[in-house]
This record gives sequence, structure tokens and C-alpha cells, in this order.
Amino acid sequence: MELKSLAAYLELSKPRVASLLVFAGLMGGLTGLRKGLAVSQPLGFNPIQSLVIATLALTVGIFGANAITCYIDRDIDAAMERTRHRPLPSGRISPPEKALYYGLALSLGSLAILAAINLYSALWFTFGLLDSTLIYNFLTKRKTAWNIVLGSPAGGAPIMVSWSAVTGQPFHLVPFLMAALVVLWTPAHIWSLAIKYSEDYRRARVPMLPTLVDFKTAARCIASTTLLLPVFSTILGLIGEFKPPYYPITYALNAAIIALSLNLIVRPSKRNSWILFKFTSPYLAVLLITIALFA
Repeated sequence: MELKSLAAYLELSKPRVASLLVFAGLMGGLTGLRKGLAVSQPLGFNPIQSLVIATLALTVGIFGANAITCYIDRDIDAAMERTRHRPLPSGRISPPEKALYYGLALSLGSLAILAAINLYSALWFTFGLLDSTLIYNFLTKRKTAWNIVLGSPAGGAPIMVSWSAVTGQPFHLVPFLMAALVVLWTPAHIWSLAIKYSEDYRRARVPMLPTLVDFKTAARCIASTTLLLPVFSTILGLIGEFKPPYYPITYALNAAIIALSLNLIVRPSKRNSWILFKFTSPYLAVLLITIALFA
């Protein structure tokens, strides 16, 4: 395969988007280790091996899911200025079915690897894959403003995948609340981006919230959603009984995001919306690292 073709398939996989989800999964697995709940798995993988294998499998699987969604969204991407240069609308991968086969191969390969660790990891990955590709991209993205709300659980699924890989547990409240943080974070993050590219979304007829309501209403919805993150991070700390350094770090992060959210509610502007958007990613990353370190 030519270098240009390889680069096109890598771009199709959206490595920047994948890295954030894989990172969240890794922090979920490390939290399981730090909580002292790690166990060896049925095929003999020790917890560290399970986490490494699960992280690699998540990377491959999320690459595959992204390729499938690019195939589903190829007409939307062609209509939007921001995305029209992607591999499918630009014709760098043709016919488009190649992207679908590539995505399915990676996703099924990832599923097989996770199933070798344990059934629960494979089931959580399947849940995330179906929510992302079927519920969000195929069924709801073009039909309802609730699309990203319905699709956001896929963002929390990698945490459950890695936790189950390390601990062998199908469910635990700590990773579930970690996943809930990602779920709450996702709509505000995507809606903030949709404000900046609202004309693109209107042109593609994708009913993101900022294309359906006036700017002030959209900005206040984003800020209100973001204000739930401090609530859940506080509950998580209490339930998880984390080590003392967790609390001052979390309180500082929460104070900053509350201030930015309230500023957007009181002074709704595209500038203040973008400032909040730019803070949400480091907020989530530092919070997840803090959880993993002080679990």
C-alpha cells in the first residue's frame, strides 16, 4: 500500500479523537489497579498485561469505529467546509465501501482481543461501538437535537472496558461515575464546537442544538450542562474514598469551570463559549489523571 494511502486510512481513523477515548480508558484501568481490585484473568493474563492488551485493543477498535462513522457520514462531511477534505469526500479512499470494510475489520479484531481477556470487556466495547455507530451516527444524528446526548455514552464506554479488563468485574460504581463524567462532558464539548461551525451544520442539515435555537439559549444550555461536572466529580470522590490530594485538585478544577460556566450564562458570547470549550478538555484530562493517581 502506498504511503499516501496509508496516511488516508490513518486520517480516516481520527487518531486525535481516538487518543482522548483511549486515554479515558487507560485511566479507568489504572484506577482499578490503584483501588486494589485487580485480578488475573481466565487465560492467565495478569492485571498489567490485561491493561496493556485492553489499551491496544481499544486503540484499534476506536480506530475502526471512527472509520465506520466516516462511512456513514460521508455525505455530511462532503457538505461541510470543516470536513470536506477528509479521505472519503475528497476521494482519497474510493470506493467508500473500503472504509466500511476497514472499520469493521478493526472493530471485530478489537472485540476478539477483548473477549480473550474477559467477556465483560468485550460486552462494554460492543455497547460503545453500537451506541457510536448505530444510535448516534446512523439513527439520530440527522433526526434530532438529542443526537449527541444519545451518543455520549459511547465516550464513557472505554473506561468500563478497561476497568473490567483489569478487575474482571462487569460493573462498579467508581468507573460508572467516571464514565458519567465523560457522558456529561460530551454534549457541552460538541455543542461548543457546533456554535463555531453552526453554518456548516445547517448546510449539512444536521440538527445540532446551536442550529435550532438562538445563540444565547445554546450558550446557556452548554454552561448548565458543564455545571453538572463538579457535582459528579464531588460525588465520585466521596463514593470512591480517594486519597486527600484528590480534593484540592478537584476543587480547583471545579472552581475554574464553574466560573467559566457562570460567565457564559451571564455574558453569553461566542468568545466566552470558546473559552469554556478550550478549558473542558484539560479539565477532563487532569480530573481523570487525579482519579487514577489518588484512587
